[in-house]
Amino acid sequence: MKTIKVYDIVQRRALVTRDSAKVIREALASVIAENASEVAVDFSGVDAVTPSFVDEVLSVVDQAMSEARNRSLRVVFLHSPTRMSAKFVAIGRGRGLSMRESESGAWDIRVDG
Repeated sequence: MKTIKVYDIVQRRALVTRDSAKVIREALASVIAENASEVAVDFSGVDAVTPSFVDEVLSVVDQAMSEARNRSLRVVFLHSPTRMSAKFVAIGRGRGLSMRESESGAWDIRVDG
């Protein structure tokens, strides 16, 4: 599993804007283009994320998966600073992604269907 450390790239503890998510676009696209079967997005060091940030990250994931033609990719959010809620699941569903939270708190994200 390839890992992207969000804080190392963004250098912010609170990720509240879409622009914050766009900063990790290149790293995500690069890993996904390598045809990795799993990518971990590690939020260690991040204290807060907003729905708009998560929506933008999911758009980056969806776009990169489409461009790489890697629709079977599994993306895992590790050490998320917030629990997964119905609003985050709805954001994912709107992008054709299914999202589930594991017992350990990791968010498992896959293409729906």
